Amino acid sequence: MSGTGSQVETSRWPLPESGRRVVIPPALVTELAAHPLCRDCLPHGAGFYPSAAGHQMDRSAPRDHLLIYCLAGSGEAELEGRRQPVGAGDVLLFREGRPHRYRANPDDPWTIYWAHLGGDRVDDYFDAVLDGPDAFVAPVGRHPRLTEDLDALLATVTRFRGHHLIYAANLLKSLLSYMALMRRQREDRNDALDVARVQAWLRARLHQRVDLDTLVAATSDLSRYHFIRAYKRQTGQTPMQAFQHLKISRACYLLDITDLSVVDIAQQLGFDDPYYFSRMFKKVMGMAPRDYRREHLAGGQLPT
Repeated sequence: MSGTGSQVETSRWPLPESGRRVVIPPALVTELAAHPLCRDCLPHGAGFYPSAAGHQMDRSAPRDHLLIYCLAGSGEAELEGRRQPVGAGDVLLFREGRPHRYRANPDDPWTIYWAHLGGDRVDDYFDAVLDGPDAFVAPVGRHPRLTEDLDALLATVTRFRGHHLIYAANLLKSLLSYMALMRRQREDRNDALDVARVQAWLRARLHQRVDLDTLVAATSDLSRYHFIRAYKRQTGQTPMQAFQHLKISRACYLLDITDLSVVDIAQQLGFDDPYYFSRMFKKVMGMAPRDYRREHLAGGQLPT
């Protein structure tokens, strides 16, 4: 397990009366690392630094993972030579073994919560919050729940008892999961792509063949790459997959309520080749169009 039993490497920032810093004894961390409810993500220590003027740290070979949540103020962080600003509502996630440094802004020192952690699945939790394995800053926003849970984490880890630390481990996992949720919801709210507009444009053209470049130009100001990325993030599908499913849904409707032949339905939906249409229909619905109509007319169960 990452960081198991190692002493947490905290900064020597002078702790004011309103600050807190807790390091869990390494022997207790080692003991709990084998517990099934802790081994995937376990705190090694936690703290709260208010208006941390002069706070800075440089780790060349960190022995565990680190989470820093900036509640107010600002600072900057660097991972393996890549530097980024940090502001209120940002979370810093540094992985074990990767050299990093950070410091509070001298003119606007940050207020931060932090937690050192280890475990078999910490990378997975970090991946859920960040954009990729080389990212280390994510805007999750300022939320009362995050502050409350971080306060609860600090209060819990001070007990140095097994059942309290089991709760702390699961609270930490909940925190990271909530940060991932807030990050994605923040992206959706700020997304420049109006998916409802795209869907309406596609539904009005089910009888046509539409290429991606035409769709992008007609419904957004995004590049082709960012259009696909934004659409898939919000819907789970690419735009062309969505258009395909809209066509097949319309085909099912026509098979249900009309006597049109499969060839006629294919032509109505912009397919010049009825055999290609049938193959696509089967790929989506699990059966050929004629089988779909036969089962529906016979009152059979359709695939869900």
